[in-house]
Amino acid sequence: MTKHLLRFSAICALWAGTLPVFAQTPGGTRAGLKAGASVAILDGALNASARARTGFVVGSMLRLKPSEQGFTVQLEALLSGQGAKLESASSTRTHKLYYLNVPVLLRQYIGSLFYVNIGPQLGLFINSNYGDYKSIEGSVVGGIGLETPGGFVADIRLNYGFSDIVSDSDEQAFRQRLGIGGMHNRVGQITVGYLFGKK
Repeated sequence: MTKHLLRFSAICALWAGTLPVFAQTPGGTRAGLKAGASVAILDGALNASARARTGFVVGSMLRLKPSEQGFTVQLEALLSGQGAKLESASSTRTHKLYYLNVPVLLRQYIGSLFYVNIGPQLGLFINSNYGDYKSIEGSVVGGIGLETPGGFVADIRLNYGFSDIVSDSDEQAFRQRLGIGGMHNRVGQITVGYLFGKK
């Protein structure tokens, strides 16, 4: 799943990069709401095969006024359903994890509609139906999207967790003894939203 999302994002970014860059910017500072679907997996699960779990993402966004060159920063606060379906020899369990994700996205507009995002994200763990997880997770976010002058926004991105989310000290010690890395969130998101304010 992660490989396919990375390939798709790379192809779209290369395609968008062939478009002419315009000095036109999409208005001033604007705030809005967004919602969509997430496709998540837990990378590094022990004694189980991980399959993707479909969840949701919903939250708010604040896009600062772009520069004349089309560069800006977007701040978000997103409630995200994550996790995975973990299949072992004896059972299949769906691990449902919930995070409040706060990305800080550096954005460059390409053409009059499209943009590319990249930036760090802080994930605040809220709850899960199985297991104990660390309260804070760090990740990198990247993706592409479009924003119309009227405020409609569509976005596709990949959240690549780089911090170990396992909280159990016994499991951490076991992983260290065997030289096994930690468990990490990998999440693809597709969202639509609306930015309020002047064009």
